[in-house]
Amino acid sequence: MVRAGNQSMVKKNNQEAIITYLMDHGGTSRADLAKHLQVSKPTISTNISELIKKGIVIEEGKGDNELGKKSILVNFNSCYRYVLGIDLSKRRFKIALGDLRCHIHHTLDMAYNHPDDMDCGVVIKTFLQEHQINEASIECIGIAYPGIIHNGEFPNILSEKVNQIKLEKLTRAIHEICTAKSLIKNDINLAVIGERIKGNLMGISNLLYISVDVGVGAGLVIDGKLYEGDRKSAGEIGFTVPHIHIDGHYVNIEEVASKTGLFKIIRSDFNKIKESLLYKLCQGHVDHLSISVFQKALEGEDPYCMALIKKVAEYLGITIANITALLDIEHVVIGGDIPKLHESILMDINAVVARLVPLHTTVNLAQIKHSSLIGAVEIAVEQTMDDLLNE
Repeated sequence: MVRAGNQSMVKKNNQEAIITYLMDHGGTSRADLAKHLQVSKPTISTNISELIKKGIVIEEGKGDNELGKKSILVNFNSCYRYVLGIDLSKRRFKIALGDLRCHIHHTLDMAYNHPDDMDCGVVIKTFLQEHQINEASIECIGIAYPGIIHNGEFPNILSEKVNQIKLEKLTRAIHEICTAKSLIKNDINLAVIGERIKGNLMGISNLLYISVDVGVGAGLVIDGKLYEGDRKSAGEIGFTVPHIHIDGHYVNIEEVASKTGLFKIIRSDFNKIKESLLYKLCQGHVDHLSISVFQKALEGEDPYCMALIKKVAEYLGITIANITALLDIEHVVIGGDIPKLHESILMDINAVVARLVPLHTTVNLAQIKHSSLIGAVEIAVEQTMDDLLNE
């Protein structure tokens, strides 16, 4: 005799198999489902009826079978529930509405420099109302955060206080608006997920993503899964030391390759580079220095800026070589504003890596815009599907 508990597990497994197959293959007839899943037609029919009743599966159109009555196709209802992705990095408030196939339907992008700049709850409510989405249909919210939260708890570390306050306000607002679960992960960790999903890199099991912007951080996928470390702090490569300063002081990669580090170096050198194009573009005032001005100087082949950015590429190349040699990673993606400043940067990085790593390793520019936001949507979808299949 089959016990009730076992019957319940069999039904769960069958429904999970049906949903997974429909998500992967799209509209399919009941007969084809039975054939591909090697389950009896009555079992498929019973489970499909239950899934349709719940709204998880829908009927759509007819099959193209040549003989007999045209079969009715069933498909996974990707809009059965919705998720939100929210990105708090780069002093912005980005929000995306996604369905259960990680298709993004609507987005919003606003400046968010200070916690008092906006009421997150009002922004989220207005966003949902404008797109006629009921708060109750939001199942999960993924949050990309520029810092580390150990096991999703406060206090967090390696983040500016202003970002901590933003996150606290956001999580309170979410609890007031809806009952959706919220998942918080480091923004660069979510960027590697977004880049992998939308950058045609799903077939790559091991991937290193490096962001070189205001700071320097990394996201790491190993054996197809995001690697976060024992304390959810993996990827903090800004602390990597690529060389020793002449006075014996250890200097990390963030001090020599990030926007913050670059500007600090330039400010220190400014009165010594009066003949440079950069000095002229700044009109002799260091306060006029910006990333766009620095890029113009690079475009003009300013010797000072070209030498500086070559050093940046060298330090990044050394850092990447160390990581890829240790973990045997062939594919590296580099994002952020710094690598895009001049075409020579990527070439120089690859040259250093090729010189230091015995096995072939490729470093390419990131291709996906808002990758952290996409990653936030993806983790919310994964959590929702896990909950759905375990109901």
